[in-house]
Amino acid sequence: MTTVVYRVDAPPSGIETTGNGSNPTDEQMAEETKTRQAFVDAVSPHLAALLERPAQRSGNVSAIELIGGNSWSELNHYVLLVTVDTGDPGIAFDSFVPPGTLVEAIGSYGPVAQWPDGDGS
Repeated sequence: MTTVVYRVDAPPSGIETTGNGSNPTDEQMAEETKTRQAFVDAVSPHLAALLERPAQRSGNVSAIELIGGNSWSELNHYVLLVTVDTGDPGIAFDSFVPPGTLVEAIGSYGPVAQWPDGDGS
């Protein structure tokens, strides 16, 4: 199995445009949370559909995980992990991510070691 890693940067909004999230107001936090949920709602059906595609020679998706920034003014940054049998999953991001979203393939990775119970070194 291979995990293809993508960096995803959704368009900033609210305090994300300033990068100053050290002391957001309740309204600013609500706006960022709402914007994040709108992004997740927009991409979820398309990403989930990858699991239902008919089998191919390669790029068969078995799992997807979206990990997001966890600090105010950073909620528009994500890492998308797509587990495939081998190869590229062939995701047409331009067809479903919100306009202005930047997606960059970081690379394909396989397991090397895991902790706890890693390789012992």
